[in-house]
Amino acid sequence: MSLFWLVIVGFAALVVAYSVVRYLGRSQARLMEAHENCEKTWADIEVLLERRQAELEQLIDLTNEHVSHERDLLAGIVDAREGIVEAQSPEEVATVAVSLRETTQEVYTLSDEHPELASNERFDELSTSITRLEQRLEDRREQYNEAVATYNTLCYTFPESVFANYHGLTRREPFVASYRAHEGVEVGERLGVRSA
Repeated sequence: MSLFWLVIVGFAALVVAYSVVRYLGRSQARLMEAHENCEKTWADIEVLLERRQAELEQLIDLTNEHVSHERDLLAGIVDAREGIVEAQSPEEVATVAVSLRETTQEVYTLSDEHPELASNERFDELSTSITRLEQRLEDRREQYNEAVATYNTLCYTFPESVFANYHGLTRREPFVASYRAHEGVEVGERLGVRSA
C-alpha cells in the first residue's frame, strides 16, 4: 500500500472516529439535558405546591374563624395538605391532589352557606389565588410530562440508554391524575348531607 493511500485511510479513520466521539458526546449531553429538564420542571411544580400549601393554611385559618363547627372538613384539608408535603413522587402528589381539590371545593361550597365567610375579602382573595395556582399547576404538569416523555424516550434509545445505565438514570413516572380524579365529587356525602 502506498503512502498516499495510507494517509487517505488514516484521515478517513480519524474523521469517522471524530464523528463517532462527537455523536456519543451529543447523545450523552441530550440525555443529561433531558434529565435536568425533568428535575427543573418538577422543582417548578414543588414551588407551586409549597405556595398553594401556604395559601391553604391561610384559608383554613380564615374558615376556622368563621365556621369553627366544621371541624371534620377543616381536618380533611389539613390531612390532604400534609399529604402533599409528605408525597415524594408525582404519583403520590397526584393522588393527594385529588383529595385536596375535593376538600377545598367543599370549603367553597361551605362559604355559600355562610355569608359572613363568603363576604370576607380575604376569603375571596385566597380562593382566587388558589384557583390560579391550580391552573398554573396544571400547566406545569403538562410541561413536566412532556419533559418526562422526552427523557424516557432517550433512556430507551441507543446510545443514550448506555449512558443512562452508566449514570444510574432510570425511567421517570409522569404526573398523571389518579383514578379518583375521573370520579365525580360528592360534596353532600362528604359533609354528611343527603341530597333530596
